[in-house]
Amino acid sequence: MRLAIFDCFSGAGGDMIVGSLLGVSLREQDLREIVKKLDLNVDFEIKKVKRSGIQANLIDVKEGAVERGFKEVVEIIKKSDIEKKVKVKSLKIFRKLAEAEGEVHGRDYEDAVFHEVGSDDAIFDIVCSVTGILRLMERGYRIFTTPLTTGRGFAESSHGMIPVPAPAVLEIAKNSKLKLIFGGDGELLTPTAAAILAYFSEGEPFFPLSVHGINHGAGKRNESKPNLLRLILATATTSDEIVLVETNVDDMSPEDMGYAVEKLSRICHDVSVVPVTGKKGRPGWILKVVTDFDRTEEVAEEIMKSTTSIGVRIIPVYHRIKAAREEGAKTVRVGERTFNVRFKKSDYTSKPEFEDLKRIAEETGMPLSKLRKIVEEKLNEAENRE
Repeated sequence: MRLAIFDCFSGAGGDMIVGSLLGVSLREQDLREIVKKLDLNVDFEIKKVKRSGIQANLIDVKEGAVERGFKEVVEIIKKSDIEKKVKVKSLKIFRKLAEAEGEVHGRDYEDAVFHEVGSDDAIFDIVCSVTGILRLMERGYRIFTTPLTTGRGFAESSHGMIPVPAPAVLEIAKNSKLKLIFGGDGELLTPTAAAILAYFSEGEPFFPLSVHGINHGAGKRNESKPNLLRLILATATTSDEIVLVETNVDDMSPEDMGYAVEKLSRICHDVSVVPVTGKKGRPGWILKVVTDFDRTEEVAEEIMKSTTSIGVRIIPVYHRIKAAREEGAKTVRVGERTFNVRFKKSDYTSKPEFEDLKRIAEETGMPLSKLRKIVEEKLNEAENRE
């Protein structure tokens, strides 16, 4: 599994995200084309700077202060000639910013007026960041963030002095997978950067890594502590500790075995029954159960309670390799009706929950094979829009 990790030990700004992506998934020409396609009134200079002796990219953007409403920003992005997928993600991030502003100031997000985050440099930061991050994802990278240092104290804004972290930052981080650290001097985490990272981040990486690339984006402040955002490219293999619990059964009815399998399936990763010929030529089964190491005794006890077995074998399997996975649910339209369909997704496969397919097939009378194809296509379309 490939990981792109934004290491936010000194917070993050939109320009710092762009700087960290420059030379990895963005080129200077990409930035200039984005400015041209959006018709932005900005000029920028790319500088190589050092922070505490560490070389980094500094994106120095120059432009006049501009205030825009959410609807105006949407119009600028929609009418531009940038890639459709970049438009979709950029608009979702600006909506996240607008909703945060609306919540803080008690108004409809569509009527939100952006101040610092509505100017041309903010549009530049978001569209460039989205372009670079999507390119990483197209290469198979998943996006993670370390805990973000927010800064402390107060900062000047168009509304006057506000506490740090800014109220909009906290609104954006709420219910996201970002983890915050309240520390440092001044404003270290901007609403623009928080919105970008909250949209893409899967949270903090929790598995051993093999690092194969490092890049830095610099903030404008040059202080004793390095004002940097570090992008780490890495690979990881996820594994867990499991056991195989099994037993032989030759004196139990098929109906009772089916019931045992059903009960065990609720608490185990996998359950299988293999037909065998046992002692004295008796037909029977080997019941095999895969479960977490820390649930071994619970599962063994359930096997002996649900079957005629009076003993089980426990076989440790410490290095099972598993694909990273996630579960979710989406609303899918089939014919004139909509249904909620659960799905499981890994780096390699994605499939709808069979029980949901079976339920929909029974309700619609549609053949299961045809229904499966329709639902899979709808799920893929929904994923591509996100």
